[in-house]
Amino acid sequence: MEALISDLSHYQISEFFSDNAPATQLQCNQEAERVAGAPASPSAVQGGTSYTVVAGDSVVQFRGAASALNLELLGYVEAAYPDFVPHHQRAGKLGDLDVYLMDNIGGISMYLAREELYRNNFQLLHQTLHDYARFLAAGLPSRFRQTLDSLIARLPGLFDKDWPMVPNHTDLLENNLHVDPGTGRLVGVCDWKDAQISPFGMSLGGLETMLGMDRVRKGWCYHANHEALRSVFWEAFNQAMGETRVDDRVEVARLVGIFLAHGWEYNEADEKVVVGEGSYGFMYLDAAVLGNLASTSQ
Repeated sequence: MEALISDLSHYQISEFFSDNAPATQLQCNQEAERVAGAPASPSAVQGGTSYTVVAGDSVVQFRGAASALNLELLGYVEAAYPDFVPHHQRAGKLGDLDVYLMDNIGGISMYLAREELYRNNFQLLHQTLHDYARFLAAGLPSRFRQTLDSLIARLPGLFDKDWPMVPNHTDLLENNLHVDPGTGRLVGVCDWKDAQISPFGMSLGGLETMLGMDRVRKGWCYHANHEALRSVFWEAFNQAMGETRVDDRVEVARLVGIFLAHGWEYNEADEKVVVGEGSYGFMYLDAAVLGNLASTSQ
């Protein structure tokens, strides 16, 4: 793996300077040493649209205009994830290239650490997973933390041998649920392209689709009788399960599914990021997870 990553990085460096001539790698290395005040060398892992140099406690990155960093957005990212995201600042220009200075966060790419992480039955990966959970949880405001902390602690139970893995639909919206308008009977569920094999209950968040609707300017609104409708579902669910009884892990799976489905959004660069305050996904989580019902539909 290390040799493959090295070959890829050399190729990406070559392509970067081919696309951004007349700037050269030597010029960038010298500029990085001037900016950081330390000897500089290319980072082991490069990107497709930048050239990155490690210089002591700093990282210097060169980018063309088409891939310039949005420092205002990064400021919010740094505030949301202070334990995981380096500080970014503009360090000037080198010809047509933008120059950025960042903290050197240390460590190495997971690509290069697989052998260590996977050793002794993935012992070190356990720590990585715990930290990754903290990272994701940090993206949401404090009012969600108690719920997320509880879910994180309960996640291993969803992978116990007595809890089934099943195909879960990941997009149970009204357009994918077909009913007979004369009887109300559910006749089919469509669009299984992105179905996943995951713990039983992960798609139970789709129930919320039947208990409310999205209103323009109001966001997600539950029906006035949504609690009674919810009781109808759970009574029917327990009857359908017959003698098979499920424990409270089904609620853990339901909430995890909701967070995965609605806790993310795409920014203007088509990058998947944690939902922001005031967004549709955020208002949905407020209602579906915390029960903050700003309004109900009539």
